[in-house]
Amino acid sequence: MSAFLFARRGCMGVLAAAFWAAPWGVAQAQPLTFERAQALAEQSAPENLAQQAQVASAQQSVEPADALPDPKLILGIDNLPIEGPDRYTLNRDFMTMRRIGLMQEVPNSDKRQARRQLAEASVVRAEAEQRATQLEIKRQTALSWLDVYYAERSVSLFDQLERQIDMLRSTVQSLIAGGSAQPGELLQADQEALALQDRRDELSRDAAIARAKLRRWIGNEADQPLEGDVPGLSLAVQHLQQGMALHPELRAASARVGEASAELDEAIAEKTPDWGVELAYNNRDNQFGDMLMVQFTFDLPMFVGTRQGPKINSKKQSVSQMEAEQEVLLRAHQAELESGLAEIQQLRKTLARTESHLIPLASQRADLELAAYQAGNSQLTSVISAQRELIEAQLRQIEQQRKLSQLSASLYYAYVEGLK
Repeated sequence: MSAFLFARRGCMGVLAAAFWAAPWGVAQAQPLTFERAQALAEQSAPENLAQQAQVASAQQSVEPADALPDPKLILGIDNLPIEGPDRYTLNRDFMTMRRIGLMQEVPNSDKRQARRQLAEASVVRAEAEQRATQLEIKRQTALSWLDVYYAERSVSLFDQLERQIDMLRSTVQSLIAGGSAQPGELLQADQEALALQDRRDELSRDAAIARAKLRRWIGNEADQPLEGDVPGLSLAVQHLQQGMALHPELRAASARVGEASAELDEAIAEKTPDWGVELAYNNRDNQFGDMLMVQFTFDLPMFVGTRQGPKINSKKQSVSQMEAEQEVLLRAHQAELESGLAEIQQLRKTLARTESHLIPLASQRADLELAAYQAGNSQLTSVISAQRELIEAQLRQIEQQRKLSQLSASLYYAYVEGLK
């Protein structure tokens, strides 16, 4: 009896735990809105972490860029006899000395300044590349979310069409029972239902692929149900053209030109001699007395034509290359922006015609064909053909909306969000 009560109490405890835990589990599953997907991608994308490390590395390289080299400790013995009765002794010859000293090399100021400019330009480039990476993550996340959104809309459309086919099948059965239709027409309706199911399976596959692409950017949160509508992304043409130079990729290209220019300045600075100073204390035997030595060293750039000259010419070509690549990138972005805006304008016109003319006409024809068939004045093939045209028109509308939304998102995250 006690064992039965214990088991019963245990079952009640499990049920109570399940009862109280279930609402919490449901509450924690948040629907995946467009904005939440963007926030998740920004937090979890490993590319962001890599770029942050690159920026931190570049920033840490600025301070030591123009610093002096480490001094060198000098330890040695000068004038040690190796012959005669005093050979290998340290205290018999007055010229034998134990030396300890420091030597400091001092690069010329132009070279140190060029190195600092190179490090600062590297920071600017790293920050611009980090911003470009962030925008690319946002863009790819937006495109993936929109792929899922419109793929699931297409699947939902076919769910509605399946119900319409079921209604059509019921109509055919009624007409067959009344002698107004042939039994074979019911098979035509069944074949159309199977064709729609095949098409729906293809769209479900596309939706699963879109989810997988979204998971690339936000992880397992991509499995959450979508919520919300497509965001309205404003594209002001005049501001886009004016702020083109502020695009992160163009800023990174400009920084690469700055890096190449700094390397050129450093190569030119090598024509100016570096110098160094050495201070040493020379210890001799007590009977002779100690000495102090100070000396300066200077580089002699005597072979400019074979050493510094070719290096300077090489850096000049690098600057020209970076400037040319910057111009190529600028023209590519201008072409992308102009072609994208033209395509958006064309898609808007096409979508407007689809929504205002194509779909209403296809819907009207489908209704007329169905009414005529019910009245015995049309064939089932005409009804099915009209239904297919309506389906294709509705799918075309969804596809046009998807292209328009994705193109708008691409331009927005490249030329609007990128200028903020």
